[in-house]
Amino acid sequence: MSKRFLNWLILTIRTVALIPGKINFTRLSRYGGRTAKTFASNFKTSVDWMKVNTGIARENFGCGDDVAIAIDPSFISKSGRLTYGMGRFWSGVAQRVKRGLEIMAIGAISLSRHTCVMLGAIQSPDFRTLESEQNMLMLDWYIFLVRSKASELLSLTDILVADAFFSKYEFVNETVAMGFRFVGRLRADSYLRYPAIPDPATPRKRGRKKKYGEKVDFSNLDMSVFTSFIYEDSKGVRTQCHTAVVHSRALRRDIRIVVCPVENGGHLLYFSTDTDMRPEKIIGFYRTRFQIEFGIRDAKQFTGLQSQQTRDKDRLDFAFNLSFTALNVCKEVIRKDYPDLSLAQFKRLMFESYLASTIISTYGKSPHLKIIQKINHRLAQLAA
Repeated sequence: MSKRFLNWLILTIRTVALIPGKINFTRLSRYGGRTAKTFASNFKTSVDWMKVNTGIARENFGCGDDVAIAIDPSFISKSGRLTYGMGRFWSGVAQRVKRGLEIMAIGAISLSRHTCVMLGAIQSPDFRTLESEQNMLMLDWYIFLVRSKASELLSLTDILVADAFFSKYEFVNETVAMGFRFVGRLRADSYLRYPAIPDPATPRKRGRKKKYGEKVDFSNLDMSVFTSFIYEDSKGVRTQCHTAVVHSRALRRDIRIVVCPVENGGHLLYFSTDTDMRPEKIIGFYRTRFQIEFGIRDAKQFTGLQSQQTRDKDRLDFAFNLSFTALNVCKEVIRKDYPDLSLAQFKRLMFESYLASTIISTYGKSPHLKIIQKINHRLAQLAA
């Protein structure tokens, strides 16, 4: 990107970080010192957001087996009829299908730091457009998105985590073919089979050897196949879990599963396509996946993910990714300089500093340095 555009982008990220409430072109113009037309025209510029945010992720927690890629579709409220991508999508908050927009959020999660850096967002077309123009189902679209970003994501890590919706043969098979190790969750009543263990006492018969053993009965696990271990979460709660390599009929492959009991007497089934992955990491990665939900929530609350003043496809893409990048920058500044502040407190500090600088710059000639320092110190106290 050019130096002029880079300076404008830095100004825009800083402006997004200090604006309280709704963020749109009008308010960006009011706080950013540029016209709304300037912001609207620059929002048409193509930016490699994935590269920018991957750099932030590497600086934050590096790469390797401690890091995984998390994906999560998110519903974006939007009214009107002419906005690109308007359709009916599932809203997890409302627990029903609603009219609006949908983005596929991509993040990098760290198992040791228990945090997430948002890597980018890609908007989903509505169902009718996918079926009529591209002859695709929504799951096919999600596979296409992961494939389009696979090389960039694999440079960071080869572990991909998604919720139970994505634990389907088509998605898991395609992502494994791309080079990922998939971590997910299965239904509690999933059809799993033990590996076939030949009995030396049984006489040999003609025909093909038996490939699989009996169906896994979760109320009566075969402890000659399963191994028990104690899993301790981040809060220090210890749970006895069980793990084994079994065959999934739905996924048509051998997987490592982890059976975790829950309070109501049921169980949760976590799995990985990497049968050598440690069971503690399988549970840890899946539970840390929820950090991407917090990233989406914070972007909606603080950096304008859900308040876009545009209907254009390119401007919407720019706005969604700008929101995630601004969130990453805010969290990075907080981590380095204000570790005691929450995101809401940091936003308030940014806004009050902006007010103070506006008052000081309007004050006139020769402002008093000690008075300025007292104002800044007082604002820091108010934010805390």
